Amino acid sequence: MCIKHVLSAVMLAAGAGLASAQSSVVLFGKIDSGYVNKIGTKTARGDKGLGEGAQSRFGLRGSENLGNGLSAFYWLENRFKSDTGELTTARFFQGQSILGLKGPWGTVTMGRDYIAGYVEVQMAPDPFIHTGVSSMVAFGNGNIGTVRNDGAISYKVESGPLSFVAQWARDTNPNSATLPGPLTAEHPVGASAWYQAGPLFLGYSYENPGGVHDVWHFAAMRAVLGPVTLSAGYGQGETNTQEERRSWVVGAHMPVGGGRLKVVYGDLRNTSASLPISRKMALGYNYNFSKRTFVYLNIARDRDATADRNGFDVGVQHNF
Repeated sequence: MCIKHVLSAVMLAAGAGLASAQSSVVLFGKIDSGYVNKIGTKTARGDKGLGEGAQSRFGLRGSENLGNGLSAFYWLENRFKSDTGELTTARFFQGQSILGLKGPWGTVTMGRDYIAGYVEVQMAPDPFIHTGVSSMVAFGNGNIGTVRNDGAISYKVESGPLSFVAQWARDTNPNSATLPGPLTAEHPVGASAWYQAGPLFLGYSYENPGGVHDVWHFAAMRAVLGPVTLSAGYGQGETNTQEERRSWVVGAHMPVGGGRLKVVYGDLRNTSASLPISRKMALGYNYNFSKRTFVYLNIARDRDATADRNGFDVGVQHNF
């Protein structure tokens, strides 16, 4: 009888171990296609033709329950052009390539990842979430910071409405068109913290992209007032050539007629010489066919672009 009890206990323990080790795999992504007339910059004119409002992508993500409150997870995300099928960069997994562990003590991730606070803080004031001709990414990072880092180690901890992330990265240029990328002068580092409670969001991010002098600070807020969501951000920092810069951005969005109406304005300038770099306004509308598919029309104008100051994109996006 004792042997039967022991065998039963072993089988139960083995079954519990198998249950805790179950893993999941999810295929996800989006395909975006439309007509795009980009805004020109001080170094290049905008192009016109079939393109994307938001970069098309596919990815794999999954997790495994390791028991005792511990889990392992990964995220692999590709970027490609829907009109040609080409990869957008030299990196196959341009979006993210991370492996992580999550437990009661927080989350640790390793690999190619977004900088600390990019998604949570720098993107917060932009109702266009940094996509298409209406993207406000330049106002979120001052054209000083980056979007992702190679070889990043990140630690995130959440406590109720408060969250904090710190990151250290390998000293390589994460936006290089060639691999391996050229070295940066220093290891990129960053940190961010934010507060999210009900309709109110407040956040702050710090980034040293890896140069000797470059640094960027950005603060953001977002508030839901009835059907309208209002947002704002303010940034200040220094380029590697010690040019002082400052940015601010305000935005709003609300549901209208089965879709979403969006508007945003941003100002980025060189405060060392009191010269504007970019003053951009954008207006857009998404109409939802379903939870996964919508059509969009966005128009934007940057009064400081040297060519093609007006831009627009119109197209369809399907998420899976």
